[in-house]
Amino acid sequence: MFIKNILLLALASSMLTCCYKYNRPSGDRPKQDEKKLYNEQFDAFADEGQYWMPKLKPGKNYWLVVDSRSNENNDDNNSLRNHILAESIIGVTALAVNEGRSETMVWTQDPNSNYSEVVKKTGMSHNGNQSTWELIEHHGNVKSYIEGYILCDVNKEESVNAATMAAHVHHSIIADVKYEARVKALGYTMKYDATNKTLADAWAEFKDKCNNNALVMMPVMTGNQRGYAIANKLMMVNYNKKYNQPASGNNQPLIRDILAWLKPLSPVIGWEQGLEEKTFVDMVSQSGNLMVPFDWAWNATMMSAGYENKQAGLAKVTNPQFIKYDDTKHYASFLLTDGDNVMWMMNDFNNSSYYGNPAGAGINMSYGLPVANLGMLSPYQLERLMGTQHQSASLVEYGGGGYYYPDNFGELKNRTELLDLIATKIGSHMRQHRTKVLGLICGDVVSAKSKEAYQAYINKNDQLAGIVAVQYTPYAGGNGEIMWFKNKQGVDIPVITARYSIWNHGAQNHASEGTPAYIASKINTLAAGNEKTHTLTMVHAWSSFKDIGNATDPLAENNGGDQRGVTPATWCARRLNENVRVVNVEELIWQVRMKYRPEQTKEFLNKYF
Repeated sequence: MFIKNILLLALASSMLTCCYKYNRPSGDRPKQDEKKLYNEQFDAFADEGQYWMPKLKPGKNYWLVVDSRSNENNDDNNSLRNHILAESIIGVTALAVNEGRSETMVWTQDPNSNYSEVVKKTGMSHNGNQSTWELIEHHGNVKSYIEGYILCDVNKEESVNAATMAAHVHHSIIADVKYEARVKALGYTMKYDATNKTLADAWAEFKDKCNNNALVMMPVMTGNQRGYAIANKLMMVNYNKKYNQPASGNNQPLIRDILAWLKPLSPVIGWEQGLEEKTFVDMVSQSGNLMVPFDWAWNATMMSAGYENKQAGLAKVTNPQFIKYDDTKHYASFLLTDGDNVMWMMNDFNNSSYYGNPAGAGINMSYGLPVANLGMLSPYQLERLMGTQHQSASLVEYGGGGYYYPDNFGELKNRTELLDLIATKIGSHMRQHRTKVLGLICGDVVSAKSKEAYQAYINKNDQLAGIVAVQYTPYAGGNGEIMWFKNKQGVDIPVITARYSIWNHGAQNHASEGTPAYIASKINTLAAGNEKTHTLTMVHAWSSFKDIGNATDPLAENNGGDQRGVTPATWCARRLNENVRVVNVEELIWQVRMKYRPEQTKEFLNKYF
């Protein structure tokens, strides 16, 4: 303890307090202060009723199915037909495990190293690698739980969704018409013919046989997430009637009915293609449910099985005690967008463009993570990502439990009650994973309804340092405005809106969105003024740019580049004037709190070390 105190005292005394004249506590603080270490302000993992994903039981062993991930509609072994067959095997076997009839599950061949690492942590023994046909012909721990087949026709798009619902009703695999003879030759009999069925037919026929605690929404002509739907006895819907063709009709009225049928706060897992995302996200949000982007991903059944007993991972936090508070500086933070996307977390989020880019440490980059949803769909992946967090980075719970708009959330139901409930749940997730910042996406970040939502989240989390708010379009629609809301202890908590975003708009920049060079010029212009500023800049994850060195042409970076994510943010940061300090989002929040609420902030720092 003596050595620990000496180290803490040395760290504390090395920090400059500048104009705020804040005196940090002595290293010889009383023993009772040990309970007030800032890094220890988190809750133990426990089921407090915060989970909303369906719960599956884990198996004890698994088969790995090969050549079964393609969505190409052809006659290859690895084709859409085989993908659908594989997903149905995955779903039916997981359903048998969940109902206590089996101990064997099925895993899709690893698409990337993230899955390879996650499957090692399941604790299940690996039986071997097999094709779909080998599984349903030779292995009793698979075929014994298949009662027959559901016939579909992948060229009649909605037939497959109807077949997916029939599969869990009849405990049967899904066979396309081209596979029927081969399946029958193995001794399986048809339990249901879905070849001419539509989504409306399936809703009418299977509504009372499906669970209403979650929904899968995926485009037609895809196999992904069918196993998860079958294992959890869920409805599976498609918005567009034809893949990527909104002009060919949609199921909007029917989906509205299905969303109304769901229990409030149900996850809607997947995505749609070919239309503006707000079209379907609005529907989900207004119904009081949670859109969970998780389309081009696999193995949700095994990854999520037993998630409530596998919670792990604590975010590294920025201790406000060791921040250099200096009111002579302007402060800027960069936050990567799209952190609500669980699919991305399983695929290339941690590659060299994004979370795996070491250059992020040099600019104190901040990253959004779907902490709650990833912790339920793949708790081991959340643990891995948190375990590789750089100390200089901030991790933000991005989306507040999914992709929805807090300003219209639940407006078709009891909005006040649902806001209170989701705020309670997300508060539990954040406290248990030591996540101090909440990121929200609103239709209008400064509207009265958004403010109502901010207050709800703040009421339910006394460990929340602050909220960052992004507008659907433009991201920087809040113009950097800072709003304040009291928590239950009477402490003012800031909501900081995005001021700028780094985004490639081709031949033009927008007022608050543009190239790294353009955004640097905007920040530097602010920093030339007398009023000290705090700027949150969003970094659009999917915009690519070209390196033009230290040139200041405001448009040249848009042309022909291939750099995304962290690297373009570093180009912006290197152009900033010396009176601009680049910090992570947590420090930005604490700098704001010290500037505008100094007495409250000093009082906090006197309590926590």
